[in-house]
Amino acid sequence: MQVLVVYNVIDQPDVGIEDELIAEQENTETEKFIESALQQHGYRAAAQPISTDLWQPLSQFDPREWFVFNLCESLCYKTYLEPYVTLVYEHLGFRYTGSGRKTLMTCLNKARTKEILRAHDIATAPFQVMTPQRAERRLDFPLFVKPVSEDASYGITLKSVVRDDRALRRQLRFVWNKYHQPALVEQFIDGREFNVTILGNESPRILPLSEINFRHIADPFARIVSFRAKWVSSSEEFLKTPPTCPAQVSPTLQARIEEVARRAYLALGLNDYGRVDIRVKDGVPYVLEVNPNADLAPDAGIARAAGVAGMSYADLIDEVVRLAARRNHAKGFARPRIVAYERKAGRAGVYSIPINALAIT
Repeated sequence: MQVLVVYNVIDQPDVGIEDELIAEQENTETEKFIESALQQHGYRAAAQPISTDLWQPLSQFDPREWFVFNLCESLCYKTYLEPYVTLVYEHLGFRYTGSGRKTLMTCLNKARTKEILRAHDIATAPFQVMTPQRAERRLDFPLFVKPVSEDASYGITLKSVVRDDRALRRQLRFVWNKYHQPALVEQFIDGREFNVTILGNESPRILPLSEINFRHIADPFARIVSFRAKWVSSSEEFLKTPPTCPAQVSPTLQARIEEVARRAYLALGLNDYGRVDIRVKDGVPYVLEVNPNADLAPDAGIARAAGVAGMSYADLIDEVVRLAARRNHAKGFARPRIVAYERKAGRAGVYSIPINALAIT
């Protein structure tokens, strides 16, 4: 089968700050790696960039012959149009990787995501949605402030943790003026932070846990993953928040984190792959974010966890396609590879390593 990698290209963010263009432009580089990975596994692969128009570029491809690898995270430079992209795929008859419109819409609304988590008895920090015009605080400080409908850590800086009303009002104005939307204001959780990579659909499996290492940051209120910590590799924030994978956790805590992450993944209806971000305080895992269609760059968290699990980058991309093809009942693909894992206690803690891998055709 032929795989079409559809990705968005942005010259200038519609909102936010100029530095955030870094995150948008990474998609172009990621596409190249994914196209190469697909070719390594014998797929015929092509790429289609998208900026302001989706219908016309896709019209030259036959949906009966092409399967879409969806890397499109915005349209017309607007993040909130990401779910519309999958609606167009479906209308044109394309099958595609990753989560669908409903899940993307829900997870782009952080407040709605937290409501669903609470409805499923999944721990998440208490929160409010606030604007500069409606700033009646019901939560106790310290608080964490971020845009209610952005991803990729947009709008998160070292000023996002606030400890008084003056700082809170400042951040509410920042989010309103820069991102033209309300802010999600939630109780700040001071604890260990984990990224949990998940692959699969009805029976998702957890890859080795990754922990954000905050030991080089003395101030507990600065122990966050800001935009610069995630994307600007030359920044002090990036250098002081290295990931540790596999995470050094006890088997009991690992099982607890994995169970909460799996339940969150299923509750939000993610498809094929995703990442759940969690903070642990007093032994309780709190879900911070649920990320459908999370970053697949070779140096990002999902690829890192896959590597620790014994998968090459090309195998990871192949697995995403296989999972999506099976979910869509697409012909021409083997069933997803089955990988068994054996628990080992190593220098870096308890983790999983592959003991065999069987490709079932």
